[in-house]
Amino acid sequence: MTRILPVALHSTAGGQEVAVVGTFAQRDAEGRKRAIDLDAESPRKRGGTVSAAMQGRVVGARSVCTAAVDKRVRELTSLAIEQWNAGQIDGAELDRRRDEAHVKPTAEHASLIELDRASFVYREAVSARTKAEAALSASEVAEDAAEAKLEAVLRALDRARAGSPGPRRREGRVS
Repeated sequence: MTRILPVALHSTAGGQEVAVVGTFAQRDAEGRKRAIDLDAESPRKRGGTVSAAMQGRVVGARSVCTAAVDKRVRELTSLAIEQWNAGQIDGAELDRRRDEAHVKPTAEHASLIELDRASFVYREAVSARTKAEAALSASEVAEDAAEAKLEAVLRALDRARAGSPGPRRREGRVS
């Protein structure tokens, strides 16, 4: 036979008391339905593993994009190299044309631009999360210290009340 016991009395906004009933197993099952597993790690809390893997993928994707840019730079500088070999331009002019040739293909490579922007936003988000986690950790430490202090004060007050006779009752006349 399963016993159903009142577990606790809770006050509601209307001032009524409500008895919570059920077996221990029922209450436990109900509590577990709404429980949050604080020990389970989300992908974001696995440390730098996910972030490092993502950055590795960015480096790989960037190298593919850079290879395409470099190919276009070679195409754009081939005429300048021929002119330099023919003595028509000097080394300084060749360097200037090479630097100039890097600007256009890089600016025109939409995938590289999108990758750089998305990578920047991702790094900023990781940084913000890391700072928020550090702030949360610090606030939890402060909360624990404040709770310990409050608990000590309450214990001292409880001991003081236990030693005192309690509030006195006044007998008054009824008119």
